[in-house]
Amino acid sequence: MDMGKQFRIARRTGQLPEDLVLYCARHDYGTRVLSNTGNLAAVMTTMGHKDVRAAMQYQHPDLEIVRAALNPTNGSSVQTTA
Repeated sequence: MDMGKQFRIARRTGQLPEDLVLYCARHDYGTRVLSNTGNLAAVMTTMGHKDVRAAMQYQHPDLEIVRAALNPTNGSSVQTTA
């Protein structure tokens, strides 16, 4: 039995919506790994991407990390030079 069929059986058993497809899990994996590690190369390797453009779809820009890096009161050790 292939992975797709196993997923459909599990989806039906779990009474999950029909629009939940196996690809959703792959995209969630890529998004979480990139978000938690910041390591695009690891995402590319584990997902079999050869082109960085394919892996970039898992990057969901979060400006909070930029704000934290630029905020001098956040206790960050990031230093800038003038």
